[in-house]
Amino acid sequence: MNTFVKIILFFGTINFSVFAYSQSDSTLTDLSASRNKTVQHILDYRFRGGAGEFERLLLQQVKYTPEALSQCVMGTVILSFTVDCDNNMSEMRVRNPMYHGLNEQLQAFYKSTEGMWNRCNDRRYSRFEIPVLFKIEKVETHAGGLFEIEGNSPGVPCRGDDYYFEQYKKNQAKGKTKKALQALDVLIHRDPYNQEYYDLKKNLLLGKEETP
Repeated sequence: MNTFVKIILFFGTINFSVFAYSQSDSTLTDLSASRNKTVQHILDYRFRGGAGEFERLLLQQVKYTPEALSQCVMGTVILSFTVDCDNNMSEMRVRNPMYHGLNEQLQAFYKSTEGMWNRCNDRRYSRFEIPVLFKIEKVETHAGGLFEIEGNSPGVPCRGDDYYFEQYKKNQAKGKTKKALQALDVLIHRDPYNQEYYDLKKNLLLGKEETP
């Protein structure tokens, strides 16, 4: 194979990889937007004042704690609960919890919404899975929630998603599986809906992952 053909194939491979990653990222964004739109629609119907009022009360009552900020804690919490058509509220499960005093604030907020729900005639409007993203200002993340709670910079360096993905790639290439898994776990906690991270983790555990 001559040098000219090798160069074409090399850059063609790079372009294809970028295109594939772009397509995957775009698909995830579309799925996230569709999921959030559905949840917003249900809140508009069931919650008095709609999704906007739900968000206003959430941001009013739930704040980053100093402990969470100092440890650069970021992630997408999923509030899972049921409000039946007669407005009976179930216990709320906090999936992908944040800790550091944030879960308690979320539970207190949920309890404060008692009596603020509209009745319904269809059980399909009784189940809620609400993603809430906790992020720190100026720290890059590809995650997104229906609602976002942003904390002020803690004055210590907090790492963005790209840093942890690079850590995953570097450690995976060196065969340092434990450190590679730790980096992926940070990314999964930040964006629990990103199936790509779970696939990378599964393949890494199976010893089949190749260097990206």
